Amino acid sequence: MPDSWTRALNLYCYPVDLRAYRRSHEFPGFFEMLIQGDRTSTMAFENRFRETAPNHIAAFLEVVFWKLFSQGGRRDIKTDNVKDHVQRSNILPKNLWNAVLIFLKDQNLNNLRSIRTMLGFTAPVLATTLTFPAFAHPDTFPMVDTRVAKWVNEHFQEGHNINKKYKLTNFNYNGQGVLTENDFTNYLHWVGWCRETSEILTRQTGEKWRARDVEMAVFTAQDKKIGLNPLKN
Repeated sequence: MPDSWTRALNLYCYPVDLRAYRRSHEFPGFFEMLIQGDRTSTMAFENRFRETAPNHIAAFLEVVFWKLFSQGGRRDIKTDNVKDHVQRSNILPKNLWNAVLIFLKDQNLNNLRSIRTMLGFTAPVLATTLTFPAFAHPDTFPMVDTRVAKWVNEHFQEGHNINKKYKLTNFNYNGQGVLTENDFTNYLHWVGWCRETSEILTRQTGEKWRARDVEMAVFTAQDKKIGLNPLKN
């Protein structure tokens, strides 16, 4: 039964105050949202990104700040770094948006690196960069972070791969670090598994589940210690 998954999704909570960004005044019309953090308010933020990203670099900066919001002062520093890089390098929003769209069509490391380079990230890390495909097409792309990776590593052998075309695989990160390109293949497995799981949950619940919703449920389950039962396909 999918009840545990529905419960976890309903308990999803990641509140973010975009107004807290220290340079928010430089972007009129942006960094004005107080996101309550439930699924509905988070989806509204995702929708806003898709509407504004092709024409506004500030839309990308909002997502960076949102992604790093729980990391205290680091969220401002990293957002500042992206802002300064894109302005110094004259990165146009349409080109950054197109790089995201290219990755949606073909998930390979070169296309990932293209997005990362435009954002000014020099380390081969995954999580923040891969937030953009998830926001651009949440129906088929989940996010990934160390919390999700920890859940996968702790639970993928409990039956969550049974009768699944796409199998979860063990992430390589050390449990306290970050996800890097070494885990890109594991990320691709995670994407396929979330897509397949979203289809199962949509059939079993009668409600639309996106790949991103599956990830939200896993994120919450790991945070709140909710057991997610394996789903029969």
